Amino acid sequence: MPGYKLYYFNVRGRGELSRLILHCAGVPFEDFRFEGKDWPAIKPNMPFGQVPVLEIDGNKMLAQSHTIARYLARQHGLAGQNDWEQSQADMYVDCIYDMHGTMRTPTWETDPVKQKELFDKVNEETIQPHLEKVEQHIIKNGSGHLVGQGLTWADIAYYAFFTTPIMTRLGGEVFTKAPHLKKLIELVGSNPNIKKALSSCPAPNTKLINGHCSTEWNAIYYHIVM
Repeated sequence: MPGYKLYYFNVRGRGELSRLILHCAGVPFEDFRFEGKDWPAIKPNMPFGQVPVLEIDGNKMLAQSHTIARYLARQHGLAGQNDWEQSQADMYVDCIYDMHGTMRTPTWETDPVKQKELFDKVNEETIQPHLEKVEQHIIKNGSGHLVGQGLTWADIAYYAFFTTPIMTRLGGEVFTKAPHLKKLIELVGSNPNIKKALSSCPAPNTKLINGHCSTEWNAIYYHIVM
């Protein structure tokens, strides 16, 4: 089995999906987390001056969060069983990346009242319409999963998005019309490897306090630290 070292800040952000894929697959890896103050020393050694970066066997480096996660999913049986399933999984993960973009404004807002208003707007205009469609896709698929008959990185991506701090704090009723998706996310969260990993992982950077984001945390999360 290859030796993996995943470089990312000590937050969930764009490194979390790859971490969860590795945990779910039961694959050991070095979860190299660092704080913002350490970034200037690490940045020059990264292929494009960004993280996350996956180092493989100490001599190969792969950049870009989406690329890393897809690579790991394919290597460890979580990408889908054939070309069609793999393309479907890619489609769902792209949907999650789109939704991350819509969450930028409420995530950056520091006033609790305004943040809730912004979140509610995104939820009504973007999240709920999407969940209604995804709910029907899960029902049609018939397995309880987004793709095929078993767990894929698409399921894990939805789990990662809907368990972010701002979603868990403000999105309590988000699944009212999507019980099958809620059940799927609970299923992913109950995976023994994920439960074990999350219970023992390092405490994340606390720049996100009560859902309010500092400038540094925002920059880290959207991986635009200069």
